[in-house]
Amino acid sequence: MLFSVGSNEDAGARRAMTSGVAVGAQPAARTQTFCSSCQARAKGMCAALSAAELSGLAAISRSRVLASGLPVIHEGEHADAVYTVMSGMLKLFKMLPDGRQQITGFASAGDMIGLSYGDSFAYTAETITAATVCRFPRTGLSTMMARHPHLQGRLLAMTSIELTAAQDQILLLGCKNAAERIGSFLLALARRAEGAEKDPQPTVFLPMQKTDMSAYLGLRPETLSRQFRKLEDAGLIERVAADRIRLLNPDALSDMAGRAA
Repeated sequence: MLFSVGSNEDAGARRAMTSGVAVGAQPAARTQTFCSSCQARAKGMCAALSAAELSGLAAISRSRVLASGLPVIHEGEHADAVYTVMSGMLKLFKMLPDGRQQITGFASAGDMIGLSYGDSFAYTAETITAATVCRFPRTGLSTMMARHPHLQGRLLAMTSIELTAAQDQILLLGCKNAAERIGSFLLALARRAEGAEKDPQPTVFLPMQKTDMSAYLGLRPETLSRQFRKLEDAGLIERVAADRIRLLNPDALSDMAGRAA
């Protein structure tokens, strides 16, 4: 098995129930239509499978609907499954000894969480918005990969994308100034947005708290706010809602960020 993954679903459900927020779990295997209509179908590992092959993956999976602020996996817990984000957004973070969170990324539809080469999760994933995730047990996924080698290839490709993103983040934190970091972040979100490739002025979704965004970018919250205002004044972005920003000139933003969009 290439990936040691997953979390204790029952423990996660108990934590959610004790928080007073309802969490739904339902078999994704009930119909193949359920998988076919999933908005993450074309982006996630499921894209490697044909409609006929999809039923086997659906048979081992379960979907979970969670409210915002709930954990999906916990750093240090036994990893026995991986998850595909079907909808919503999650933050990924590691806990420091003094209780602070180091935000390591944000996951949205199509992203996988819980991939690990060890026996425990390397980070915690927590919902920022209401979200739906699909759980695949490690043992069942291993069987599916043996049966369908192209599924393993898809997982390797997705892991490679994660590695590239990690390298980009190292570059961002080590070499870029505040404006360049924000520009790179917005462009990365735009590339992942649904239909963004056809929109000359894509809108990005920013539901995370300012403190989480600033922690991810290695900036102070006040610096983040100041730089956003500068980008607005320069005509590069436009705030269209409290949690949405339109990129008015992606090419100029890309030049400012120091990399191609």
